[in-house]
Amino acid sequence: MSVTRLQNAISAKFNLQVVEDIVNKKSHLEETIVENIRIDENFTNKGDAYIGQICRLGIEICGKNKTKHEEKDCISVVVKFLPKNLTRRKTFRCHLFFNNEINFYTKVWPPFQKFQEDRNNHGYFDNVPLLLSFYKDGENDFLALSDLTVEGYQRIPRGKALNQPHTSAFLKLLAKFHALSLAFKDQRPEDFENIATTLRENYYHENYRSWFEPHLKNLFATAIDAVDKQLPQRYSKTFENFLKTDVYSGICEGCRVRGPLSVVTHGDVWAPNFLVKYDGENIEKIVIIDFQLSRYTTLSADLTFFLFTCADVDFLEEKWDDLVELYYESLVQNLQELGSGGLVSLGDLHDDLKRSMVFGVGVAIENIIMSLLGEEDVEDLDTLQGDEVPVTNVWKVRPFQDNSKRERFAKFVKFVVDKNFI
Repeated sequence: MSVTRLQNAISAKFNLQVVEDIVNKKSHLEETIVENIRIDENFTNKGDAYIGQICRLGIEICGKNKTKHEEKDCISVVVKFLPKNLTRRKTFRCHLFFNNEINFYTKVWPPFQKFQEDRNNHGYFDNVPLLLSFYKDGENDFLALSDLTVEGYQRIPRGKALNQPHTSAFLKLLAKFHALSLAFKDQRPEDFENIATTLRENYYHENYRSWFEPHLKNLFATAIDAVDKQLPQRYSKTFENFLKTDVYSGICEGCRVRGPLSVVTHGDVWAPNFLVKYDGENIEKIVIIDFQLSRYTTLSADLTFFLFTCADVDFLEEKWDDLVELYYESLVQNLQELGSGGLVSLGDLHDDLKRSMVFGVGVAIENIIMSLLGEEDVEDLDTLQGDEVPVTNVWKVRPFQDNSKRERFAKFVKFVVDKNFI
């Protein structure tokens, strides 16, 4: 493939120098020559990625190994880039999310890595894809990352509830990620503040209320329909009273909490953003991807988001306190290994979770319903026309016709009502 064709497919700034830099960063060979570049643009489902487009590259090279013998290699790369459709870009403010993710990889993640190296931490957190190249100017943005699927990592489909082993493993990993933030903030507070504040809220913000509220209205109608049809009236009444409050304002407030448990959060911790590598039936390693919604707020925002939207509700009902304690124990263990023990008690965590419930329940309403949409409920993003379109034209949220989908959502509502979370 010619570089010109690559630029047409991805970005005008994805040039030969970018390809060579990727090769130099990733390949073990010397004196390399790029022989061919393969591109796969059709491996995501409609509705899985609306902020950006994604393609896979196979950069085929030849070069010399350490013994000076000629050897061939293929470097596998995932490239995320701004949508070609300008209406899609404007509707979803895509460049802001790209800027946020690039800031995470270039301004937040390197200091976190250095912080761990300086402490010779045995439990090193390296569960993030390697950044190979990037560009941002609001018009030609892209990120090139190592393609971990060639190493056997798999993505969990949206809408699939996690079983106990996956829920526990993901919780431990999330605790490890949060512990890194807390320890860094504890030991280098000024540096932490400088890097964490480079992350901006581009989704749940009062500036976007008029953009979001029509979508929220449709979500609430779908939610109420499911609860009314599946649960006794007392649940419907409690849930509808919750929805009569200013839920959107509560979600926005939950995105900007500053306190002892505020960290760099992932922000979008639903199951498809974890890549899993298996050893037989056992989980060998997990990697977190997609930091476009990464934000500086309380760790409970990630924790409630993950548990409410990803875990099997029956398992939550039975093991909620155990899961919170599992997360807490992993958090404390990792904080101790990083030299910052004694920062948080289990009581502190439970109190923080209670304060985060409007955020947790609010985002769960959106994300559970959105995860259950079929491809027919999402407009073809690349056919959008005009300066900007209402998101209700893109996401066709309406009452579920499938009883199993209504049941999935209603079980979540029953759980949060029974736990007095709302």
